[in-house]
Amino acid sequence: MKGGESAPDFELKSHTGETVRLSSYFGKKKVVLFFYVKDNTPGCAAEVNGFKNYYHKVSDKYEILGINQDSEDSHMKFCSEYKLPFKLLSDPGKKIASLYDARGTLGMYTKRITYLIGLDGKIERIIAGIGASKHIEFIESLASP
Repeated sequence: MKGGESAPDFELKSHTGETVRLSSYFGKKKVVLFFYVKDNTPGCAAEVNGFKNYYHKVSDKYEILGINQDSEDSHMKFCSEYKLPFKLLSDPGKKIASLYDARGTLGMYTKRITYLIGLDGKIERIIAGIGASKHIEFIESLASP
């Protein structure tokens, strides 16, 4: 995937059981779509907490959606433990991860990558890398005036 390309549309279940369709946000809010490795791991906990810390500053303009292969139940527990205000989506077959080049090297997990998707549904920015800090710095930059 590259900047300027149309973001592949999808429907996935959230941690609340709600079906979320990416294109339902187009024309309303930009979307921060982040893929992360696994619920309840130190690096992923740091990442989601970093996103949570800036959520109230960006939520009027941006919808934040997290995706990995974990179950809705696992996401529910993870959201509850860290009091996350945004949706975590379950992609157990990693089909959406494949569309977004987010499958890990061995295919077991989802790799850490964040996409900023514009109001028009096109990818505006991609942040890739193992460490959570680059992804947190990105969300922080969206919160800065």
